[in-house]
Amino acid sequence: MNYRPTRPARSSAPAIARASAGVFRDLAQRTKFMDPALAERWPQLAGEKLAALCRPGRLTGRGLGRTLELYVPHGAAAAAAEMERDGLIARLNAYLGPGSVSRIAIIQTGKATKAPTRPAAGKAETAGGDAELGAALASFRAAIHRRNGGK
Repeated sequence: MNYRPTRPARSSAPAIARASAGVFRDLAQRTKFMDPALAERWPQLAGEKLAALCRPGRLTGRGLGRTLELYVPHGAAAAAAEMERDGLIARLNAYLGPGSVSRIAIIQTGKATKAPTRPAAGKAETAGGDAELGAALASFRAAIHRRNGGK
């Protein structure tokens, strides 16, 4: 008896990097995101002080002489980034290649660049130096903690 399969053999699955590259590229273009490697190295490229004030956006343009969008939360951060512009362009060109970035566009977003830190759980929070309110909040928090059985 002659055996013939009813379906053709399946080809192997594509490599995950190749399959996801197009999806991530399209997503990056729609969300105006930039190179993940640049985001990862941003504190080293910009310096700790400047990296805390701003975050990189996308690189616009093609080839040499592209523009980097730099997102800052307020005018003071924009002024600090403006003062560091030439040095930042030099460090970016050293990392990306000579002449890669010729301009930096500073965009004020009005949003913080990093998530705000939460105060410690044991400390009383005060609003505008109001110690009485802080004590009341701490008492309320302790009562909730006791009611939940220390959870």
